[in-house]
This record gives sequence, C-alpha cells and structure tokens, in this order.
Amino acid sequence: MKYLVNCLVFAFLPVFLLAQTDVPRLSKMPIGESGCSAYFPSGMPAFEASKSEDGADVYTSEMEVGEYRFGCIAVKFSEPFSDSSPEELEELLISYMDYLKEQFGITSSAGYGKGHLQEGLPDVRGVLDYWQDAEKTQFAIKGWVNQHYLGIMFVYGATEYPIFNVQQMYLDGFRFGE
Repeated sequence: MKYLVNCLVFAFLPVFLLAQTDVPRLSKMPIGESGCSAYFPSGMPAFEASKSEDGADVYTSEMEVGEYRFGCIAVKFSEPFSDSSPEELEELLISYMDYLKEQFGITSSAGYGKGHLQEGLPDVRGVLDYWQDAEKTQFAIKGWVNQHYLGIMFVYGATEYPIFNVQQMYLDGFRFGE
C-alpha cells in the first residue's frame, strides 16, 4: 500500500507544481502608437510613452502574473538606420541590452545568444540572454531589432519561469510595425 501511495504522489507531483503557477493566456496587443504589437498576457496595462534623449519614441509596460513579471520595452527610432546591415543592427541591440543590464542592476548573465530570426523578415535580428541581479532575481530577456524599431521582451521572478513553452512564446511574440 505504501508503494502505491508513493507512486501516486510522484505521478501527480508535476501536476501539483504546475497548479501553483498561473499560466497566462497570450493574445496579440498593439504597443502604444508605435505600430508594433506583441503577444501579452491578458490584462497587460496600456503602454506608457516617452521620448529618449535622441528623440526616439519609447513605450513600456509591465505586469505581474502570479509570482512573475512580464515586461516589454519598444523603441521607434527617430530616424531609420537605413544604411545598417542586420549584423550592425544586432550590435546596436546588444549595446541597448548592455544599457539595460546597468539599469536593472544585473550582476551575472549567461551570455548573448545571437542570430535569432523571424520568419519572412530577413532584416530582423534577435538576441537572447538570461540574467541575474544582486537579489538573485532570474531574468529571461530577448531583444529584436530592424532598421525602424527595437523591442525587448522579458520575464523575471525569484526563480526561472517554470513553463518554458510559455516563456518562449512570450519572448518570441514581438511583431514589427510597417
């Protein structure tokens, strides 16, 4: 009998653990007036708009889902980078992600995973990384860039986000404007 009870506990343990995590339903939503959109958890707050020092439009929003926070930063460049190659744009994205590391107080990172693409968009590049701050908060972050826009999608919490497929769908959910 004890063997049967142990088997049942271990068989249902993953179900109990997943039940402790809110699974967000992702739906496409515009990112302010940027022209871009992304797949966000239901109830994502409206984006706050501001201007960067160089006149670019910056849109930000963030929300809590269970014990984790989902966030997005989108930038519509004031002037397109028309003469820049996708590789040069990728380096621009990395420099912006380096800036965010400082702003978020990141103390360690896995290292940039370069060369991510979006189907049918040869001028788009994406960069993925995993960060940790001084309080041991775990970040999964992915940036996207083309000649007109830059988008950052991130999820963070006390531990790594436990539902890998949802995290990947979220990080890959940024869509560029026309």
